[in-house]
Amino acid sequence: MTMTLDEIKHSVAVGSQILSITGLAAGIRSSMGHVSLRDPNNPDRFVVKGRGYPIDAIHRMRAKDMVVCDLDGRLLEGPPGVVQCNEVMIHACVMKARPEVNSVVHVHPPFSVMLTVMGITIRPVVLEGIKLVRKPLPVYPKTALITSVERGRDMVAALGDADAVHLLGHGVTTVGKTMEEAVMNAWQLEHQAQMNYYATTAAGPDHPQIADHLIEEFLQWKPLAEPHFQEAVAKVGKVNTGGSMWSDLVAKAEEAMR
Repeated sequence: MTMTLDEIKHSVAVGSQILSITGLAAGIRSSMGHVSLRDPNNPDRFVVKGRGYPIDAIHRMRAKDMVVCDLDGRLLEGPPGVVQCNEVMIHACVMKARPEVNSVVHVHPPFSVMLTVMGITIRPVVLEGIKLVRKPLPVYPKTALITSVERGRDMVAALGDADAVHLLGHGVTTVGKTMEEAVMNAWQLEHQAQMNYYATTAAGPDHPQIADHLIEEFLQWKPLAEPHFQEAVAKVGKVNTGGSMWSDLVAKAEEAMR
């Protein structure tokens, strides 16, 4: 189903609220983060929060506060007195280089940032986000804000075809075919980073990790595939086996925005 521009703005406001709810952009980082969504009606533009609000905090964002930009980072539309976010080139350059990406998240999660600065690779130690960190994630080796086309392109080159890239001492950028994917990638990456910090504290930098064959075994699992579940499905009909966490986050965000 095609979304109107107003619906896209609302979705991005919801995504912004979720960055706050999950703690990815909260506390001292309340104004440091943004999520974008490509316009399916015009893939050469996207919606994201801007900069210049009377109070610039993620949890205050609503649909009316969103700005529309093109893939060169130029402002196409927005509320009075509001311009693009400082690092609009993160979104513009990723979407220009990777047409399969429809949503980009940039946040400053503390555990991910800290471990990257310490040179500690985030490895799979828990199930949540295990696929994301199965292989070491790329690191963009600069701390400066991504405000220019050149830095945006450099960051995209570091990202490659991965779903996330660390920005040394700065933050992370995650991508997805949907906003759910992009946001959940950021949240799960920070969860893995936090567990890695605990593991490093307890057992040192050479702490154990989940073996790759066990990761593959987990990723091959299919929900409700076993005969006893198939029998139950035959009785009750179609069962929702995914998206419950995201649905809960969206519901919380909608409630917070009322």
